[in-house]
Amino acid sequence: MRTENAVDPLSEFARWEMPGFAVLATADHHGRPSARWVDVAYVDHGFVYFTNHASRKAADVAVNPVAALCFAVLDRGRQVRAEGTVARLGEVESDAHFATLPRTLQLLAWSSDQRAEIGDRQVVRERFDGHRARFTGQEIPRPLHWGGYRLTPQEMEFWQRRADEIQDRVRYRRGPDGWHTTRLAP
Repeated sequence: MRTENAVDPLSEFARWEMPGFAVLATADHHGRPSARWVDVAYVDHGFVYFTNHASRKAADVAVNPVAALCFAVLDRGRQVRAEGTVARLGEVESDAHFATLPRTLQLLAWSSDQRAEIGDRQVVRERFDGHRARFTGQEIPRPLHWGGYRLTPQEMEFWQRRADEIQDRVRYRRGPDGWHTTRLAP
């Protein structure tokens, strides 16, 4: 097994031009896993996504602040996995991103309690219409129950399909002296 110092895998991720959607896997305090698609809003020194602070994903990382993301572009034969710690963003970062959202998504953030059971879609529609009327003619402030999270990777794995069917797998692990790579069997 060969290990070498490597460049930052987030730079490699940017070069691969992966989509903004990924499967986020979390686990609750009992270790029960849950996975769902999230919109990764941007990548800086980690992967940033936004959600309702009462959602299952937010509740999971509040008690178990580690998670994994999996990005895929199957028609190009590429997958990237990232595992790491998750931390809640500050109010300023959450406010700044909320201000960039389309008005309909801002209203939906006010209208949807992601853990609540509802009888039908009409419940959310009525809340949405009520908030639309409430905020007519004004900017919509970020609701306090909505904000961002950053997964800071400790490990990333890049998988690439090859024409000869011997796929490439390269793992990046963060160590005390930087990132190290290891080639893995397909």
